[in-house]
Amino acid sequence: MQLKQLPKLQPITTLSPTLSATLKQCQLRAGLRQVRAQQTTRSSTAALLGTISHRVLENARSMNKNEDLRAQVEIMWDNTVGKVEEQLQTSPLDEYLLPISRWKKYFLLRERTIRRCVEIASSHVISENQVVASERKFDSFKYGFTGKPDLVLRREDGLVIIDYKSGELPDDSEDREEKISLWQQQVLFYAAIVKEEFGEWPVDGEIRLLNNEIIPIQIDQQNAEALIEETQTVKANYNEKIAAGVSHSELAQYSEDNCLFCEYKGACNTFWENTPQPIPGTDKYGCLSGMVKNITTTKKGSGRLVIASENTVEASQQWEITNLHIKQFVNLKELKQGDFVRLIDFSIDSESYQAKPTQNSVIWKVP
Repeated sequence: MQLKQLPKLQPITTLSPTLSATLKQCQLRAGLRQVRAQQTTRSSTAALLGTISHRVLENARSMNKNEDLRAQVEIMWDNTVGKVEEQLQTSPLDEYLLPISRWKKYFLLRERTIRRCVEIASSHVISENQVVASERKFDSFKYGFTGKPDLVLRREDGLVIIDYKSGELPDDSEDREEKISLWQQQVLFYAAIVKEEFGEWPVDGEIRLLNNEIIPIQIDQQNAEALIEETQTVKANYNEKIAAGVSHSELAQYSEDNCLFCEYKGACNTFWENTPQPIPGTDKYGCLSGMVKNITTTKKGSGRLVIASENTVEASQQWEITNLHIKQFVNLKELKQGDFVRLIDFSIDSESYQAKPTQNSVIWKVP
């Protein structure tokens, strides 16, 4: 995929938990995600797998307990994957991703989802009369929030929010605490819109992982109100900047960890200005930049790109990028000698000065 320019940013009117968290990390990334969400673009493979898992989990409690539960879930999983694959087949940009079964962590997530579904279906802990809402979208017109918690339950002491996560907690204690903190903010976000809908604050929240780990989340009204105020301030600040027509660089915020997973870093000057420029191939981003020297394509639909890139010893070195499939890099033929490009998430061999694309590779043409 080659994205040649960034879209025009628009004011943000409605915030989801994910967009809210992104807005606090980097206003540019949040703004670009909002615009892209309004267009026909796919999510990352990890996000799509998470969506598949959630769709299957939604139906767990409606399964027939008198029949083989595992067999039922396996059929639901395969049918859901099949529908997503049908959607990917309709896009020339996404055909190369198929089949979904070869995506990273596919079989691990499949097995964990199946096990979790069987446990939910066979468990009598959650009764029908406890469920207030299941996978229901709530909209808060008062705050401009929107969200869809997996479950809202009614217990003796009040409402409880439950959200399932297909990911895992990091092993590092500091990273683990940071992840839980983000989940806590998400639950508090949900608490605000649930309170507006039912007129009462939820008393507790739970994050349930597919490995059966349960993370209790305390819902404190004061903390929730503080989060609402903070989120409203951040949104207003962003919209003021958009109205003033500030540059992308003024909206971008560099973070070594967050930028690692950002899909827009190829076009972000802030990222390239703040990222140390080691000899290409030694950085964890898999990045290359340089001037196009030569482009060739074959009748079979593969391409080869040669760029001149500067490294840390202030010398120019030509890099050969091979296995560029036209179906993935649909605008490759539009490149010409002298264009400046940035390559993101490529597999780089610094000894041979060669690079090959991965599933997440992007070529940006920089003005």
